[in-house]
Amino acid sequence: MIWGISTQPATLQGVATVESLVGRNFDMIYRYHDIAQTIPDEVEQQAVAEGRILHLSIAAREYADKKLVVTYKDIAAGKYDKSISAQGRGIASLKVPVFVTFEQEANQHRKLDVRGDATQFKAAWRHIREVQIAAGATNAVWTWVMTGAPENLDRAGSLWPGNDAVDWISWNVYNASGCNSGQVKPEKYKTFAEALAPFYDWVHSKGPGLGIDPNKPMMISESGSVMYNGDLAKTADWYSQVPQVLQKYPQIKAFTLWASRTSPACNYEFQKEPSVAAAVAKSAKMAPFTDRLALAKSSR
Repeated sequence: MIWGISTQPATLQGVATVESLVGRNFDMIYRYHDIAQTIPDEVEQQAVAEGRILHLSIAAREYADKKLVVTYKDIAAGKYDKSISAQGRGIASLKVPVFVTFEQEANQHRKLDVRGDATQFKAAWRHIREVQIAAGATNAVWTWVMTGAPENLDRAGSLWPGNDAVDWISWNVYNASGCNSGQVKPEKYKTFAEALAPFYDWVHSKGPGLGIDPNKPMMISESGSVMYNGDLAKTADWYSQVPQVLQKYPQIKAFTLWASRTSPACNYEFQKEPSVAAAVAKSAKMAPFTDRLALAKSSR
């Protein structure tokens, strides 16, 4: 099992801080870029030099201009080929396998049919992949990342780029407890198993009819539970569930923790709560996290 982390700030010092709390190193770091940024940046170069695996997500955005709408149609038409090709050369320069995702969680309502429709998304995905391969990025492991929420599954089904254009299937698993409303609602609690299963089951039951090969390697790209202030034992217990559940899903080869906060209520910074960090540390010493997976092209 590849064990990953995504921190804010997205620095190696941030990763090291979490590692000191959980008692072991992370195999992989997950980082995010827009369509125009340099890949790899200094942090990513150093991470690879340290022997870490990278998962890089490329968004249909330009972070420097929040008003600019980057459309899937424009990407597929070649408008961003110069930067996409440069990113491909950067990935190739690393000379190790790199997980690469275009537009993670594209089945979100704020992305699909806003930046483009499903057909345009698939065309953009395939175009980016082709441009980067032409630039030498044959070491990229193309990883399709969706939200795991049941209400978004039908939308995910329209976004499959094709078995020839995807190496790994991934989704994000959260116990958000309604935090996007501005407050944590304990009655909306979901166990790790309850949050994980809908997407996995959907891939296996509905995927073949949608042209999806359900036997591809799988990854949980982001995962975490909100903090239940006043009942942190509930949050700690959620993280304690993870190893036992993952052992039931041998197809899942990688798991990444989201150690960040997107709003006061949507707080996943387990590392800042000693009792929760202790639960993560205990999980880190259990199978399947003790079974290191050597990532090689043979796993694709």
